[in-house]
Amino acid sequence: MIAERLLAVIEYSGLSQTAFAKKIGSTQANLWRQLNGQKVNVATLMAVAQQFPEVDCNWLLRGEGFMLKGEIDNAQERRIDGLLDVVATQQETIKNLQEKIKQLQNQ
Repeated sequence: MIAERLLAVIEYSGLSQTAFAKKIGSTQANLWRQLNGQKVNVATLMAVAQQFPEVDCNWLLRGEGFMLKGEIDNAQERRIDGLLDVVATQQETIKNLQEKIKQLQNQ
């Protein structure tokens, strides 16, 4: 539900619901209604997108992906770590081959 994701953004912000409502140009009562049964309106979503540009709108609207732009999951992180290991190994191999080339050139 969008209301649950909106609540997650409020928690992420570290603000009280009253302060969050004020930041997005709403009232605490209006925000409370949207969080507790009334549909979240477009004006609220647009204000959240403007005030919190790091929040991924696709996540906020559809629940797809991650709350914050650029966030990656553990599988992606492991893949990146693996690729970094491959690059480091290749750099070491290149360094060793360059040393061998120098040795052969000096003979």
